[in-house]
Amino acid sequence: MTGRPSAYPEHNPPSALAKLPDSGRATPDALVAQIQAVSQSPVVSALLEAVDAMLLVLNAERQIVAANDRATVAKPPDALLGERPGEALSCVNARAPAGCGTAPACLQCGALRAILASHERGLPVDSECLLRTETGATALELHVRATPITIAGHPFTVVSLRDVSAEKRRDQLEQIFLHDVMNTLGGLQGSVALLRAGLADARTVAARVERLSAQLEREFRDHRALVDAERGTLVPDPERVGAAELLAAAELVLSAHGSARDRRLSVELPRPDVAVQTDVALARRVLVNMGANALEATPAGGTVQLACDASSGAVAFRVENPGVISEPVQARIFQRSFSTKASRGRGLGTWSMKLLGERYLGGEVAFTSTAERGTVFTFTLPRAG
Repeated sequence: MTGRPSAYPEHNPPSALAKLPDSGRATPDALVAQIQAVSQSPVVSALLEAVDAMLLVLNAERQIVAANDRATVAKPPDALLGERPGEALSCVNARAPAGCGTAPACLQCGALRAILASHERGLPVDSECLLRTETGATALELHVRATPITIAGHPFTVVSLRDVSAEKRRDQLEQIFLHDVMNTLGGLQGSVALLRAGLADARTVAARVERLSAQLEREFRDHRALVDAERGTLVPDPERVGAAELLAAAELVLSAHGSARDRRLSVELPRPDVAVQTDVALARRVLVNMGANALEATPAGGTVQLACDASSGAVAFRVENPGVISEPVQARIFQRSFSTKASRGRGLGTWSMKLLGERYLGGEVAFTSTAERGTVFTFTLPRAG
């Protein structure tokens, strides 16, 4: 579970959020006593019934002592008692040996920050939290509100979790689509202006217009594919395609990308007999997203390398750039809506790589980032026989 509490900018967290909290939990007897005390509170009972959101009541160790029906999917509320929020919601970071709140990525968790800040200050705290589940195919975007409450003389925290994934997703997809379309339309308008002013010959302008029109059509198709993928209705259309052909197609799109200006693309094509069985449009989109991210992370004058490694059973496409991703960012890189940039409508690139490349194409999307090698994203697909 990750994100940023609205009350605390990321560069200046309060003391309670500067390091991971103690991982200790209440003793079994103490936990039972807390559950009983909370269950007998008429205020808590009314809240659990009235609030139209996931609602958890946590003890000082952040363990659940009460929950409403909306907080569960596969388990009844009683089965959540004693768990922490990330464990109850199957957060991927809750796999840490000591559970929810103890993995390095938890330092960036919006829910954990809100809970700790509310407990420390004795005030309600609002936050946004991104959560990637253990399957890796589901991402939740949650609005979190943590409110301190005293029951039977002991401190507890009431946490409401409202899923805003759908509205966030619609907004993000719309912003990205409109941004890309407006850029392409700007290119078309510029070409027409050059022709009218007599600053370019008709054949050169016609070739540019043809290329931009194809790009515009591709953007509409890609947008539809991503919407369908998010809805779970996308149906891939696999065919045999050469790895060199896929890399060349990605290079063609990336060479016209705005981030390619003042940067060099180095493409190493494999042998013609290296092929994969995949949906060409979706695989190309994964490679283009990998390349676009690498270009954006590369300073002017730098080089982004595209290549692939082929073995008897797999083809691993590589996109390399000299930059290094910090450890906190590495832990969040594949979460939808997370972006190292603050602009609205960003953060779907790496998430869509994972979604399309693994869930729909049956491949594997991964990355490494070290000072020695830089950042290398890989997209591995089974090799076609």
